[in-house]
Amino acid sequence: MSKKPPIIERQIILINDQRRKYGSELTFQVMRPAYIGWLENVTLLLPDGTLAIISPNSSLEREGLKKYDIRVLGFRTASEAELAGMQLAQALLTVAISLDFGLRLQYKSHEPATVYDRTISRGLTGQAEGYSSWSQEVFLNELFKALSTQPQDRRLLLSMELFASASLESNERAQFVMAVSALEPLAEQMNLGPDVSSAIDLLAEELKRHPIPSELKDSIRNRLLQLKRESIRQALKRLCKKWFPENSAAWSTLDRAYSLRSELLHEGRPNDLDILIHNELQAVKHYLRLIYQQECNHTLHAKPII
Repeated sequence: MSKKPPIIERQIILINDQRRKYGSELTFQVMRPAYIGWLENVTLLLPDGTLAIISPNSSLEREGLKKYDIRVLGFRTASEAELAGMQLAQALLTVAISLDFGLRLQYKSHEPATVYDRTISRGLTGQAEGYSSWSQEVFLNELFKALSTQPQDRRLLLSMELFASASLESNERAQFVMAVSALEPLAEQMNLGPDVSSAIDLLAEELKRHPIPSELKDSIRNRLLQLKRESIRQALKRLCKKWFPENSAAWSTLDRAYSLRSELLHEGRPNDLDILIHNELQAVKHYLRLIYQQECNHTLHAKPII
């Protein structure tokens, strides 16, 4: 069934009955309200006849950004609403890039937008915020103890920086990607030995005899030569035997997290949509903190938990 003229579509939507029962909503954050033209509690008449409502959302103290909900209304089916939500997320990101300001999408699932039935009441809702903290004495004791440890190499410091800053991301997908990325500086890749090196050199020489465009041939040759060293995954597997010699679950956990990060980066979402990013994030953080405890020779005050 084709859409009716915009004015008719809006009349049907505003009646709020079963004919256009589905909507899609997402939450986004910006640094300042001025970046989106101070739009708050407004209804936008979209060109296709649907409506979009922008309203402020309460931000947590730690987020430090202005948060908004945006709902697009008026769809016959949930699949139409889902598609509209993705288009809305894409449009917001495009505007932020075009106008050169920061914008963060806040995920409730593996998709940026959530489909809902407008005809069903959501009931009462509430929001609260709490946090734990350490006393000044604990902080200073930890600081002075840390100052007495030996300086570490730059790769370890970069890993620690990525890990510590990951917790400042309010989006768990971004937290997870950054936390897993903290593993890479730790994975110093070793050469695989003279036998492997000789085999790779022979393959590189053989490549010269094939009629492949020179630019492509150079790219393939460089990738071949990289095979003389172990991969990041191989290096992490080797190091896990050093870090956790009696814990076989450590490598399987980190390897699963590394694969999940690849899925997120290359596909935009995990292949298994039942995966809980929060649980995977906590597992990675658990093992990373144990690694830092060993590498820095600094007993952690807050014990790693999983």
